[in-house]
Amino acid sequence: MPSRLKAKRWLTARSLHQIQVLSCDLCDFSVWESPDFNAPFWRLYSHDRRGAEITVGGRTVPLRPGCLVLIPPNTHFSSRLRHPVRQLFVHFLVEPRFRGPADTVFQFRASAQQAGCCSQIVDTLEADPSDIRASLLSQSLVATALLELPSEGWVRRFEDPRISRAVESIAKAYPARIPNARLARAARLHPSSFIRLFRQCTGHTPLAHLTNLRLEEACSMLHYDEATLEEIAEKTGFGERGYFTRVFSRSMSCSPARYRRLVNVSNRLRPS
Repeated sequence: MPSRLKAKRWLTARSLHQIQVLSCDLCDFSVWESPDFNAPFWRLYSHDRRGAEITVGGRTVPLRPGCLVLIPPNTHFSSRLRHPVRQLFVHFLVEPRFRGPADTVFQFRASAQQAGCCSQIVDTLEADPSDIRASLLSQSLVATALLELPSEGWVRRFEDPRISRAVESIAKAYPARIPNARLARAARLHPSSFIRLFRQCTGHTPLAHLTNLRLEEACSMLHYDEATLEEIAEKTGFGERGYFTRVFSRSMSCSPARYRRLVNVSNRLRPS
């Protein structure tokens, strides 16, 4: 029997955005010092007391209890601890990208809902870090925190459908590279016109876009995986370790080995 539908108004969100939580951690820090944190993912911090501060763009920002702190991807900052603190932090990715001013850190008072969510995450992690509620609660916390950001900072990355299809093709072929000429033919554009349009829509060339995807996975593997640098270079499409190290060092301002040593601090504190 055919369906019958009747509505006075029907609105559909066709561009559904995804939050990917990479890690949700609870740590009691006695030392939290690094001269240069930088990664291609978001960070969310919540502290139980005063004592922690970060420096970004030459400006020192005390991290206040009762507040949430959001640090966008690829933001260089240093950290310092004046007194021991308990830190709840979430690393995550989100699409589309947020294009705010450089060296910007967002700190705001947590709402009653967000404070309650933080408390539930802490209780869940202390009881059983593998409980699915830790993941679901952290996604809820991230979503409500992102709603605090200025709406004009969110931009449509791929307003042209030809570029949307090209980006999807690059993602499907990852970590392999599709030649620009083939992408241009699919978009029915001359290669130079295609690259120019791709840069206008995404801010990068097709190769730079692919390189960013490779670097995102490499950072995640260095942070959470025990794979060797040779294995990471192979899996992310860089091929050989030397080339991977050069590209990573140029983009992240430190070598993959040094980056791994820095992030291993949190790995050693993570419960087994």
